[in-house]
Amino acid sequence: MTVKVQLFGRFTITNGAKTLNEETLHSKKLTRMLAYILVNRDAILSHQRLIEVFWEDDTRRPEGALKNLMYRLRTIMKELGDEQYICTLPGAYQWNPDIAVETDYERFEALAARVHGAKERDRETGRLCEEAIACYQGNISARIAEEPWILSKTIWYQSLYMDIVKILCAVYKEEKKWNLLEQLCNQALAVDAYDEEIHCWMLESLRGQKKYKLAAAHYERAAKLFYNNMGIRLSGRILELYQSLMRESGGSTSSIASLIEETRGHERPKGAYLCEYSVFRQIYRVEARRVTRLGIAVYVLMLTVQPRGAAFVDEDADAVLGKAADSLEKVVCGSLRAGDVIARYSPTQFIVILPTCSYESGTGVAERIRRNFRKYAERYRCEISYELAEISATV
Repeated sequence: MTVKVQLFGRFTITNGAKTLNEETLHSKKLTRMLAYILVNRDAILSHQRLIEVFWEDDTRRPEGALKNLMYRLRTIMKELGDEQYICTLPGAYQWNPDIAVETDYERFEALAARVHGAKERDRETGRLCEEAIACYQGNISARIAEEPWILSKTIWYQSLYMDIVKILCAVYKEEKKWNLLEQLCNQALAVDAYDEEIHCWMLESLRGQKKYKLAAAHYERAAKLFYNNMGIRLSGRILELYQSLMRESGGSTSSIASLIEETRGHERPKGAYLCEYSVFRQIYRVEARRVTRLGIAVYVLMLTVQPRGAAFVDEDADAVLGKAADSLEKVVCGSLRAGDVIARYSPTQFIVILPTCSYESGTGVAERIRRNFRKYAERYRCEISYELAEISATV
């Protein structure tokens, strides 16, 4: 007799005719115990070992709790049939060695080994990758994944999956299967949204399909995701790919009227222009060239949110400063003119380009922002410092 076990996505065990899953097992502890026994099915599991794994910090009598849990597990497993799935040994338990077990994670391991052992990245490699990815129905079941005894495997399987995805991405690109590449990237990003290389492959897939607007939208979403959740900016590689893709998108012929309509969008300009830092950097370079050509002064303003005095002694300073900075963003946007350009430089800093502005008027702008922010200052116990400098003519 053989049973099949699935750990990826959600836990299930089936003998072909009947199935037990997370819902029918009801209890998280039952699910975890059964999974542990199956993963360690070749071992004899002493009572002491099971107690250390599942009741290490429990103040109750763990011996009685173990016997009770095993009784409940055996009772519910009768739904699969009358076989004795778990054997009782002196002071120990063991999975019945006469009942064979096939698991999705072991098949995944075997396929991954064949992929990494392949000498060439060809169609056969792609087929093996597709089989391995089909085994991986998502990270190990959430009911089990964070258990100490499997946590390292959970992390390793996810890393292995992402490696195989990237190999298949290269195969799909070679074969120009852009639609399949896009689907694969969407699937992988659902597993790990913070893998920058997969975002690069997604841009490649959209480029291959000439979906330039979707590519631009995906890049903007990725940039916000990394910055808002991790406080970091995308690397040069994806930025270069994005810029190359945007240059390529301008290659088709169009009328100047349609180009202006598409570029300006449908919204009327309101207040200052808030953009990603990568865009700000390009605008800065344009302004620097303009300074050189026209001999005019253009100033850049940096605003920094910081705690006032000895604030945040007993609080999460990063969280409070982050909220204060979000408020400052609204204040800055509402305090500046159309034509001024703003970007968030760090979690607590903003930079502003102030065209056609003298040093004195730039200082006045900064002071106006400080005054407008003061209504938030008491709530967050924060203040704003600023620096004002002339844009360099050297680029």
